[in-house]
Amino acid sequence: MTKKQKNRQMKVATLIFIILFSFTIGLFLGRNDRPVNYISEKINQFKEEWILVFQNHSTKTNNNNQSIVQNAQFHFLNVGQGSSTLLQSDDGTTILIDTGRYEDKDKKILTYLDRYIGTGGKIDLLIFTHNDSDHIGYGDLILQYYDVQEVWMNGYDSTSKIYERVLDAIGNSNTQYVEPKNGETHQVGPFYLEVLNPGTELRNNPNDDSIVTKVSFTNFSGLFSGDASSRVEKNIIKDGANLNADLLLMGHHGSETSTSKEWVEAINPEISVYSAGENKGYRHPGLETVDRLNKMNIPIYGTEKNGTITIKANKDGTFIVETEKEE
Repeated sequence: MTKKQKNRQMKVATLIFIILFSFTIGLFLGRNDRPVNYISEKINQFKEEWILVFQNHSTKTNNNNQSIVQNAQFHFLNVGQGSSTLLQSDDGTTILIDTGRYEDKDKKILTYLDRYIGTGGKIDLLIFTHNDSDHIGYGDLILQYYDVQEVWMNGYDSTSKIYERVLDAIGNSNTQYVEPKNGETHQVGPFYLEVLNPGTELRNNPNDDSIVTKVSFTNFSGLFSGDASSRVEKNIIKDGANLNADLLLMGHHGSETSTSKEWVEAINPEISVYSAGENKGYRHPGLETVDRLNKMNIPIYGTEKNGTITIKANKDGTFIVETEKEE
């Protein structure tokens, strides 16, 4: 639950306690000839009725929020040779997947977050797909500067100073820490998340232990796989999960070690995106990967040529693409 939901629940619980206390006093004063068991039964009955009222109110509120939300935005942030994706819905729900590269001296990710959610704004869920420096980059600053409700990590330890700073920031914050496993599902506002990797036993490979998720917003969905290799992709396919999605974030920045033919066919996306910098030494995206997607007539967008890429998804599954700069 968010802090706001917890505060609301606390207020309702306090109100119930006051009413129960008053009710009990009234019973003792007005019906002191009644046995103790009768009073206890009445209190339990009254408490159960109030719990049902509260649950029904919460369900109606959630359903109303779901029906109000019509649109969501998937921002692939231009953070250089790194990865960071911000998901937002009209009701203010925000999910941040990875936090870019620590070597970005301009700290562009903070500029983007200030623009999209406001300085010190709320992030409902922060996912670090894995602990490479180009994915956890300025995660420590984000945990310090923003109101992060929940953090996901894959449980694979690292000895890097960047990783240690992120762990310290988590420890010094009020965020909830989770290590999700494949087969789990989570609802965050109007976003529905299916965890496809890692399993209960880690592979002890920093890339292949990446948190892989399918994120759905009503009739639009996207696949996010961190730096997981084609080996992981094939294992996920064997598990039999429904991978069909409209959007594919190419694995490992479009590297030839990921985004296999079988993976793309299983997802059958309408659009693909890769996050990479202008440094050609990394050879991202891989020529074979690009050629594979071109042959399948899947449009490709990249942050190093298009800048920040925003996909605006509608409730009916239609979407439009906006780019920060032209090719």
